[in-house]
Amino acid sequence: MNVVYNIFLYFVWFLATYYVVMMLLLIFIGRKALREKVKFDFKKEPFVSVIIPAYNEEGKIRHTINSLKKVKYDNIEFIIVSDGSKDGTGREVRENIKGNPKFIFIDRKENKGKAGSLNDGIAKARGEFIATMDADSVIEPGIFYKTVPYFKDPKVAAVAVSVLVKNPHSFFNKVFELEYVIGLSLMLKVFSFFNGVFVTPGPFSIYRKSVLREIGGFDPNSVTEDMEIAYRIQKHHYKIAMCMEAKVHTILPPTFKKITIQRRRWYSGAILTLVKHKDMLLNKKHGIFGFVVFFNYLLIILGLILFISSLYLGASNAVKDVLHLRYSSFDLISRIKSIEIDFLLLSRATVLGILSLLFTFFVLLTGLVIMRTDITKKKIGIVGYIVMFFLYQYFWFISIIKVIGGKKIKWR
Repeated sequence: MNVVYNIFLYFVWFLATYYVVMMLLLIFIGRKALREKVKFDFKKEPFVSVIIPAYNEEGKIRHTINSLKKVKYDNIEFIIVSDGSKDGTGREVRENIKGNPKFIFIDRKENKGKAGSLNDGIAKARGEFIATMDADSVIEPGIFYKTVPYFKDPKVAAVAVSVLVKNPHSFFNKVFELEYVIGLSLMLKVFSFFNGVFVTPGPFSIYRKSVLREIGGFDPNSVTEDMEIAYRIQKHHYKIAMCMEAKVHTILPPTFKKITIQRRRWYSGAILTLVKHKDMLLNKKHGIFGFVVFFNYLLIILGLILFISSLYLGASNAVKDVLHLRYSSFDLISRIKSIEIDFLLLSRATVLGILSLLFTFFVLLTGLVIMRTDITKKKIGIVGYIVMFFLYQYFWFISIIKVIGGKKIKWR
């Protein structure tokens, strides 16, 4: 058992290290392109429609509307779709858009879900380009002058932006904030180098309307519509670009319970999307995309198996030790006082674990520096980042169980 475990441990460690090193090399090689600025040289501003689906966003949507009012782009319309909200969302929207001709409000009584709301908005939209935005997010005023120029390339169907966290307060928010900085900002840019972007984040992304119509819009049956549509964009051989200089700030769930619900939806939806588009995996017809996705999920599954195996072996060894100690006059307090750490006697698994931990923090700090993040203000998140490793295993485990069990995945 230990031999098999050790071989498996080395194999997973090698794959994970290889993956991270490759990402670091790509960042280094493409460092000049990370903050590329595509010149806005249209003779006339292309018309843009921004669609904001909202469900029970009272108290938050006014901040979104205020950020839209500050947008420095003239040829634009904002379409807010209330998806059967049961609170004061409709009243709050009307109060904040009153007298502003750029805003259109669709106050629908029926709840269709986010994808259905987006499709209704697209049907009403007049824009050549469609931006989608969450009702609890805020964008910077110049975001369209940074993103629209990417569509000069006729093969670009969508543009993602850096997703950052707005006002993180709790411990978990401060930890997950760093994940957004690295995962939904820096890494998306790296993936865009080889057309490997597999999600157009919900807080804000912008699409070519003609492509949305060609591929049939958003899937109303998907709980991760922003990921599912990215797969179909790739399947139709279009590109997804990423503008790291453009930013959207979003609000994280305030409690661990709500974070768990959100992540369960994300990861369950990711699995269902992968199953739906399994024909893209390792398929040369779709370029490197199918290989990137396969390798990502392979690491996730292998990492989860390794984590569960380590827990099982650790627990079983601890039980054996306790059972052996009952036959001796064991003094726990004295044993604890006599513990000495000899690094030369550490197990191979422990050494690899320590190296992985140090490597994780190195990569994290490197990413934060590249993203020009003030590290001195992120101390709590950095120190607590190790918690992410355990949370990932937990979120993926409950998501896989939920999908296997065939239970309906809810938004909230």
